[in-house]
Amino acid sequence: MNKHTPAPWHVGIGNGEGSIFSDSGRTRLEDGGTTLYPICSYNRGWNADEDAANARLIAAAPELLEALIALLNVESAALHGARTSAANDGLDVPYHFEAARAAIAKATGGAR
Repeated sequence: MNKHTPAPWHVGIGNGEGSIFSDSGRTRLEDGGTTLYPICSYNRGWNADEDAANARLIAAAPELLEALIALLNVESAALHGARTSAANDGLDVPYHFEAARAAIAKATGGAR
């Protein structure tokens, strides 16, 4: 369904600072080795705290999308009278809310 690079994504450090990378990697074998390509690059320099917050938000995007889709599926099932349990097509409400909380924490640097 989704055409974006699979999660999880992380903020680059060291030589990768200023970029967002996928943990599953976007690599290409080339002469002399392998090159890791970022999902995207972000500008740095305006305000370091704001730059870091923007990078966290971008890196959390796949998890935020997944959590929202899961919560909408739970809501849809509830509206249609389905029981929400682990045995009912993976509609484990506490799990999905915890996934949403984790995605928010990743996007905000731990703050909720």
